[in-house]
Amino acid sequence: MDKAWQAGIPHIIFTGGEATLRDDLPELIAHAEKNGQVCGLLTDGLKLADKEYLDLLLQTGLDHILFLLQPDNNESWVALENIMAEDIFVTVHFTLNESNITNAARVLERLAKLNVQSLSLTVSDNSLLDTYTAIRDKAASLELTLKFDLPVPYSVSNPVAYETQEDNVPDGAGKAWLYVEPDGDVLPAQGIASQVLGNLLKDELEKIYV
Repeated sequence: MDKAWQAGIPHIIFTGGEATLRDDLPELIAHAEKNGQVCGLLTDGLKLADKEYLDLLLQTGLDHILFLLQPDNNESWVALENIMAEDIFVTVHFTLNESNITNAARVLERLAKLNVQSLSLTVSDNSLLDTYTAIRDKAASLELTLKFDLPVPYSVSNPVAYETQEDNVPDGAGKAWLYVEPDGDVLPAQGIASQVLGNLLKDELEKIYV
């Protein structure tokens, strides 16, 4: 984080796996806050059902949350209710699949009742695209703003991908974001383990980011 800050990188996002499984996450957030970095968290949110733990993260300097909703898990809803009661920017990520798409409209209505305003909506299978369009329109009618420009996109199936299929849109991996493993290895994006660009603990960023 210090090397990133010195190189002019102002934004840190903690992801995983599940970042809340690390005991030192509050200390890492506090360090980013001390540096002056904007700090976000990508999480399934289940640990945030513990209000004391949520308060700890907020007090140490967490700035925003991408919450991976599990609509069939009551604990996921409890955690989201806790988060929405706090003064922090939240985007809810909802992946449509064959098992939840029939109830998706009701899920969106429940999100709207919780005053969720920012939604990351994707599908697990392109065969669901026609239904996705209807769900997207439902989100709009509920005044849920679709977000796609997240630092770590969770799916290639997203609103912009659908609407720009014929355009030559550059891939942001390694350009708009970098993914750093706990051992310092730098990847173009999450999940691209076959292409290591360098190691942030050993190499200068100028040699990694070219």
